[in-house]
Amino acid sequence: MMGYSGGEGTDTTNEFGLMWWRFEDEKLEVIDNQAIGQATLWFNNAVYSDSIGQLFLYYDGQDVYNQTHLPMDGGADWHETEYATGWIGTQLGLALPLPGSERHVSIVNSTTNSFPGLTVTTNFAGEGLLFSIVDQTENDGLGRVILRKEEISQDTLDPGKLSACRHANGRDWWVIVARYTLNEFHRFLLTPNGLEWRGTQQIGEGGNIGLGQAFFTPDGNKHIRYNSVGGGEQDHLSIYDFDRCTGLLSNPRQEAFDQFGGGGGASVAKGSRYLYLGAGIHLYQYDLWAADILSSRTLIAEYDGFIDFNPTTFHSSQRGPDGKIYICGGFGTRYMHVIHNPDAPCPDCRIEQRGLELPTFNAGSVPNFPNYRLGPIDGSPCDTLGIDNIPLSRWRYEQDTLTPFTVQFYDLSDYEPATWSWDFGEGSSSMDTLPAHTFPGPGTYEVCLTVSNANGSDTKCKTLEFTEPVTATEQAETAPLATAFPNPFRERFSLSLRAGWLPVQADAVVYDAMGRPVLTQRLSAGFNTLDLSGCPSGVYTWRVEEQGRVLEVGKVVKIGNR
Repeated sequence: MMGYSGGEGTDTTNEFGLMWWRFEDEKLEVIDNQAIGQATLWFNNAVYSDSIGQLFLYYDGQDVYNQTHLPMDGGADWHETEYATGWIGTQLGLALPLPGSERHVSIVNSTTNSFPGLTVTTNFAGEGLLFSIVDQTENDGLGRVILRKEEISQDTLDPGKLSACRHANGRDWWVIVARYTLNEFHRFLLTPNGLEWRGTQQIGEGGNIGLGQAFFTPDGNKHIRYNSVGGGEQDHLSIYDFDRCTGLLSNPRQEAFDQFGGGGGASVAKGSRYLYLGAGIHLYQYDLWAADILSSRTLIAEYDGFIDFNPTTFHSSQRGPDGKIYICGGFGTRYMHVIHNPDAPCPDCRIEQRGLELPTFNAGSVPNFPNYRLGPIDGSPCDTLGIDNIPLSRWRYEQDTLTPFTVQFYDLSDYEPATWSWDFGEGSSSMDTLPAHTFPGPGTYEVCLTVSNANGSDTKCKTLEFTEPVTATEQAETAPLATAFPNPFRERFSLSLRAGWLPVQADAVVYDAMGRPVLTQRLSAGFNTLDLSGCPSGVYTWRVEEQGRVLEVGKVVKIGNR
């Protein structure tokens, strides 16, 4: 869930509202829910989906909402009454499965004392830590809060930046909370008995309080904190090694540097090697495997000057289920920057500024969630519960736009696979993690990836179709071949192709209201961004055409910027 100031009747310009991002089969679709819900996901954004990937709850600092976008039973009025918009700050909430239970979800949230005028000041601090439990089975699956805001800690904290990592036993969760000094850390352990304080650690140097993000690398080996201060103050990046058995930090690597543009955030690629830090007008890549991590900092992109009511600079970011990294384009904009291949050194990482236009404004908000698919450290002293890392196969693909029968495959598997075996469905195979394969020609191929380790294996298959699809008329009763979002749009819209279809000679052709073609673009699998920034506002018709055959038709509306 993303967006803010939702609610039917609250906005007639379609500039504000809610949206949700659906990654079905590692394929992204952004859905505009402007007319429902009243959440204000204003920096603070915690989202939790159930075991089959369906939205269950989300938290905005004001209320806990269920999947119908209404306050959950026991989840209304979560904030203190003097804050009209709730507790505002980055990563002020976390939703974690309660260890040992298949029906309970825990919510950990911190509180803030102020956020005056959205300007970070030295008195902006967290005041405490609260713990709650939700029963997923109550109210016909809509959930109910059965333990509400139990006070775990009263202390002056870094406002937000809550982060969690699986304990090395594969069941429990470490939750790390920084004190206001920024070089002292409370560590809590979430167990079947609740959230337990396990001590305070002092390490490294302090710094200025600000926005930013804190998180663990996907493998749980490092903890990273970025404080984006603004106002002429220096930003601070801290990188620690992390012991998943003890919850202790070590080996601090810290730097302060000037930042231009205000705000910022960071995230790490799925392979846990590359860190991406958005610092206002600059986007950096760090190599976390380098002998000197801080010296590996490389400038990979600079803000290009585009303004969407606000500058579209580099702010909070999150890694999606498709392995790509999505970066907020500033406070109150309708664009996300996209890093398409973040597990590669740049420029091969392929950063695309404003690679995704959103249906509504987003106030620097991305969901705060840990790596739920991190298993135990097999064979470690803390591997005491008999839980094994049994691999889970996941992968995605990208079609080459110039040679359409060539496909790049990306492994996204979890739980420590040791071997990879690809079957491309036509007699060819590969043992690589990121193979590129050229298929012999038109046809339908079942591609399978089997991942294995000493504990077991798993296989995920997908059907790739290089055949000519049926026309729009013939497929009227089947799933759409392509869907457009956002609609209306301002500069760009995306055509998301049906999962499994890899077009061979298909084009997107956009026509104006007079029936004149204004854009023709070759299509590839997945979603394709069509740029109409040079066209006037109005109604446009898009067609998916292949050698004179019309395969799909739709309309979009281009509206002007504020």
